[in-house]
Amino acid sequence: MLADFVADFSAKVMHEAEKEATRASHVTQDLWVLHNYGASNACGYRLGLVLEIPNGEVVRQSIRCLDMTNNETEYEAVITGLRLALEYGERHLRLRCDSQLVVNQVIGTFQIKEQRLQKYLSQI
Repeated sequence: MLADFVADFSAKVMHEAEKEATRASHVTQDLWVLHNYGASNACGYRLGLVLEIPNGEVVRQSIRCLDMTNNETEYEAVITGLRLALEYGERHLRLRCDSQLVVNQVIGTFQIKEQRLQKYLSQI
């Protein structure tokens, strides 16, 4: 009985999973993806970004910055990546950001307490 239940249940689940995967692939195949990171340490301040374009092209940028905080470099990396996507004419993309602070401030979960970071949010 248990084997019959598992076999019957598995077939239904697999069918639904396949349908969902097909729907998801159609939605994401034309989606641009921006991966970014900012870093500030004793060696300097850098932005890094990778823009994945649906046609298979990948654009990589690494930029050395002036004196700024780690959070500022994270924001600068997001803004630089968004500008790059706009230069390509793209208006919709998925952002993969490694900064929990920046993500939560942009979506409004966290408040921005530092005045220096307010300007970045308005640019985004």
